[in-house]
Formats: sequence, structure tokens, C-alpha cells
Amino acid sequence: MLFTQYPDLMSITDLRGALGVGRTKAYELVSSGEIRSIRVGNAIRIPKTSLLDYVKGSGYNVDNADERRYREGGRQ
Repeated sequence: MLFTQYPDLMSITDLRGALGVGRTKAYELVSSGEIRSIRVGNAIRIPKTSLLDYVKGSGYNVDNADERRYREGGRQ
């Protein structure tokens, strides 16, 4: 399953680790709306589903069965 080591609401630091990108690129992806995010106070949080949507839409090979299990709460 994808990104199981990350929380359901990810920080920019988590996003950087998940995608292997730098700080500037992570903020660019969020501010452009390519990856949906929410604000909690002053903090930016990225729902893990937004990351999965981005990865799927970017042409990465995402196994639909893995994605379905994630959306159903991790049931096998």
C-alpha cells in the first residue's frame, strides 16, 4: 500500500519525504493547487488522499487495488 508510514493529514515535511522533493517544490505544488491542502491555524496540512490523487493523476503507476484498500480504511 502507498504511503502507509505517513499520517492521514501530512505536513509539508511529510510531503517532501513522500515525493522526494525540496521545500520550494512542495510549497509550489500546494500553492498552485496541484496538491489540495487545508489550513489548520497557520499550518498547512495535506490529506493523504490528495497526495494519492496527485500521484495517480501524474501518470505514476498506482495499483488500483492498493488505492481501493486505502480508501476503504486499509482492509485487505
